[in-house]
Amino acid sequence: MKWLTVAALLIAGVSCVEKAPPNPVPEQVIPAQITASDRDLLPGENTTLTVTLTNTLEEEVELVFPTSCQALIFIRNSQGRVVTPENGTYECASVPSLLTIPVGATKTYTMTWGGGIEFGPAGSFPRVPAGSYFASAELRADNYTAIAFPITIVVR
Repeated sequence: MKWLTVAALLIAGVSCVEKAPPNPVPEQVIPAQITASDRDLLPGENTTLTVTLTNTLEEEVELVFPTSCQALIFIRNSQGRVVTPENGTYECASVPSLLTIPVGATKTYTMTWGGGIEFGPAGSFPRVPAGSYFASAELRADNYTAIAFPITIVVR
């Protein structure tokens, strides 16, 4: 009787074997960095935020983005809430876009911020309250996501 129980368990165990999921396409590692031309903004001053991607791989990289937006820059307050762009959202056309970066090359994106609730030169939008803010960038392409570590910008 024990033999029949063991055989039944073996058969049941074999029938429950699952196939391993197919290997996902590995995400490529392309460093992203954000810098600012001025990290201490007095009223009326601007900073140029630059996001730089560097292809350190041994092959050309092709990034396909689901929308027209590629590098998204966010300004967060000390509580982590996005203050720029206002409401934390971008208006992006629903048209896929493509970015090709040759081996060893870089791609940069720039944006002017004057300390306002939207990107643009000083005085073009209401100003955020004085304090420390954190600028970061995100890229959300198919099979690739990068986040540029935040930098601090003081608004006076």
